[in-house]
Amino acid sequence: MPFRTPLSVRHDIGEEWCLLEPVVFEGNRDFFVIRQGFRTDFASIPRPVRWLFDTAGTNSEPGVLHDALWRESKRTDGPTPRVDPWDADGLFRRALRESGATALTRGLMWIAVRAAAIAAGRFGRSGPPWPVKASKMAGMASVGVVTVGAPTAVAMAGRVFYWVVEWIIAGPWALVERRRGRQPNLPWPLGPRHEDREDPPREHLLVIPIESPGGRALAAMLGSGNDSVIHDDQLDHLPSETLESAY
Repeated sequence: MPFRTPLSVRHDIGEEWCLLEPVVFEGNRDFFVIRQGFRTDFASIPRPVRWLFDTAGTNSEPGVLHDALWRESKRTDGPTPRVDPWDADGLFRRALRESGATALTRGLMWIAVRAAAIAAGRFGRSGPPWPVKASKMAGMASVGVVTVGAPTAVAMAGRVFYWVVEWIIAGPWALVERRRGRQPNLPWPLGPRHEDREDPPREHLLVIPIESPGGRALAAMLGSGNDSVIHDDQLDHLPSETLESAY
């Protein structure tokens, strides 16, 4: 399993969680290290399909990894991002496989993040030629429509129904709570709002080649198992040239 460290988080705000210790993912050529303080919402699953996919659970670590890679792939504050959007989504799919997701589940989650990347204009330059990419995405999207299209439509209708009932109850109850001097919790779109967070600085993600002095030093910290806890200050003791080139 390429996640070499356990996940340790605390709730931050809304659906966001904050890493208490670094998370290390071992790829084919690089270590991807997400440092302490990184904020994540795990797997960003649209509400209509949460009946099928968990935002956390076995998807937690892959979700943290993809959040870090996704934010890196869209950075515009320096040199070319170290991770291409196509590779970010591919690593997410691989991480899901290593975490126990079935072929269908990881394929559908992959096409979902691919669609989000394309909608944001981040097609990705790495990987196979565009005709091959397009055929892969079209094939997986077709599988998604056939397998989960109808149940998702029912789930969406159910959510709309529940939202209407929420307002029917929340409206009168808000008057009661205001009479009691309390601030009512209203449904969307008047519910609690959380201010947008800035993307974390580049320093939250380290990309360290495995076959490098820094990679070998990190591997020594990790040992042979997949449950070693690495504290954030230990990463500062990696070779200085590694830290300079990893950001």
